[in-house]
Amino acid sequence: MIFSLAPMEGLTGYIVRNAFHHNFDFIDKYYTPFIPAAKRMNSKIKRDLDPSNNEGITLIPQAMSILADEVISLHEQLKPYGYDEININLGCPSGTVVSKKRGSGILAYPDMLFSFLDDLFKNAAFPVSIKTRTGFDDNILWPEIIDIYKNFPIKDLIIHPRVRKDLYKGSIRLDDFALAIEKLSDSPIHLVYNGDITDTESFNNIINHFPSVDEIMIGRGLFMNPALIAEIKKTQYSENLLGSEDFNTRLIKWHDEILEGYLGIFSGSKDAMFRMKEIWMYMHGLFPDHEKLWKKIKKCQTLSDYNSIVSSAFISLG
Repeated sequence: MIFSLAPMEGLTGYIVRNAFHHNFDFIDKYYTPFIPAAKRMNSKIKRDLDPSNNEGITLIPQAMSILADEVISLHEQLKPYGYDEININLGCPSGTVVSKKRGSGILAYPDMLFSFLDDLFKNAAFPVSIKTRTGFDDNILWPEIIDIYKNFPIKDLIIHPRVRKDLYKGSIRLDDFALAIEKLSDSPIHLVYNGDITDTESFNNIINHFPSVDEIMIGRGLFMNPALIAEIKKTQYSENLLGSEDFNTRLIKWHDEILEGYLGIFSGSKDAMFRMKEIWMYMHGLFPDHEKLWKKIKKCQTLSDYNSIVSSAFISLG
C-alpha cells in the first residue's frame, strides 16, 4: 500500500513535510499546496520547491489551472528544480477558486473540462496526474466526467468522493468511487482513494469496500494523528514502524521542528503561532481534556504562553 500526504493550503509546506520525514517517515509521496499556474512562481513557492528544502522527499507539484498553456509554462519553470510530473487540482471547493471555474468549479462544465484536458495531453510532454471531486452541486455529471477522464493517459486519478457542495462535511460518496472503479476497469489509469481516512477503522472500511485500491491519500487524518500510517501498517501488516522511540517522543520532536521552522521564516512569533494553531485544530484530539486544551491554545497571544500550555499538554500524555 502506498500512502501520500494530501496537499493542504497553509499546512503541507516544506517545514511540515520535513517534520513528517524526520519523525514519522511513513509517507511515500507528498504533494505541494496548489501553485497558481497563471502567474510566475514567487519566492515563497520557489522556497517551498527548493530541492535543498525537500531532501529525501518524493514531491509532486500541484497546479491550479484550467488552461493547458499555463500548466505547460509552469512545467518549464519547474524543470530547473528537477520536477517532471504535475498534478492538476480539480477538487478545491474554495469559493474564490470555483468562481473562476478552477478547482472543482470546472466539473460543472464537462465540455470545458474535455477541451482543457484534450489541449493539455496533446501538448504536454510530461506525466500528468489529477486530483478530483465527483461533481459540483451534485454527482449527476460524474459518469460523464469519468468518461472524459478515460480519454486521456492520466498517470494517477486521485478521487475525493464528495462534490463541491459537500465541502468536507457529510458522508463520503462510496458509490461514486465504486463507479469510477467499474468504468475505468479496462483503463490504464491508476486510481487513488482520498477522503476521511482518520483512523484504522476508517482505513479498513475503505479497503473492505475497495480491495483493489493500492494507494491512499490522507490529509486531515495525519494532522489528527501523525502516526496514523504506522498504526495502519501495524494492524494490517504487523509492521512496527515506530520502533523503540515512543509516540510521545516523536510527537514532541515533530511539533518542535515545525514551530522552530515557522519561527525561522516568519517575522514575528504571532504568525508562527497562528500556523501552529491550524495544526492544533486537528491535533488537539490526541490529548486528555482536549476541548479545554484547544480553547486555551486558541486564546493564547504570546509565545511564552503558548509554550507553557503546550508543554503541560505533552506532559499530560505521560
